[in-house]
Amino acid sequence: MRNFNKVTIIGVGLMGGSIGLALKKRRMAGEVTGVFRRASTLKKALKHKAVDKASETIEGGVKDADLIILATPVHSIPGLARESLKYAKKGAIITDIGSTKKWIVDSVDKMFGRSKKVFFVGSHPMAGSEHAGVEYAKKDLFKNSPCIVTSTPKTDKKALDKVVKFWRELGLSVAVMSPSEHDRSVSLISHLPHLVAFSLAGAVPVKDLAYAAEGFKDTTRVAMSDPRLWTDIFLSNRKEIVKAGSCFEKYYKKIITAIAKGNYSEVVGLLEKAKTIREHIKK
Repeated sequence: MRNFNKVTIIGVGLMGGSIGLALKKRRMAGEVTGVFRRASTLKKALKHKAVDKASETIEGGVKDADLIILATPVHSIPGLARESLKYAKKGAIITDIGSTKKWIVDSVDKMFGRSKKVFFVGSHPMAGSEHAGVEYAKKDLFKNSPCIVTSTPKTDKKALDKVVKFWRELGLSVAVMSPSEHDRSVSLISHLPHLVAFSLAGAVPVKDLAYAAEGFKDTTRVAMSDPRLWTDIFLSNRKEIVKAGSCFEKYYKKIITAIAKGNYSEVVGLLEKAKTIREHIKK
């Protein structure tokens, strides 16, 4: 079902490209336009049919767009929102896919003020891969994945409803919450796992990797993600990540202490508790 005549995606990498492919597969837009900084990426996106049309300028890309999706690293999103606001048509909606929400939403809300012309709604589709680049984009990347859409007192209700509907029709399960609530929750179930994976991978001497089997590979897979992208995420949500890290450290120390004591029943109890929590995740 077509919800928008034109959707513009700024930043057509893995995530932006997957959105484009999913939009085209589900025929949710009359036209999907991509905005690119590099001609090489533009050519790749057109080759992989992630977009219908391409532009190397924001002005050209967002012209007449009904929905503008900012699919770039966290630190660049507020600036791109400001630039898009200059050229977006009246009634256009801007959303993003940033992994941090409070910093982004607060920054954009200040820029937009009481604008009745263009509306911003923060989003975080929680899907992805350790790979980067439009060549890794998949039309079903978002199928059955969770998505958090944020709402504040400044969020336009009609724009919020349209963004929620957009992600649901793209195949995601949507929850609406405040940016602060998002950042607290995601620090635990997304940011902390990446931090732990990077830490584990960094702690192991290279000489021992020759013996690494599936357990190590699975646990550290996301440590192959883009370090610059994750540095942006960690620093933009640093207060919540530090709290999440403290929670992890306390439980980790309980297990280490029990092992050091040789306390079999205590180790089993701590592992059983962790196993039970993990089993709450729906398959």
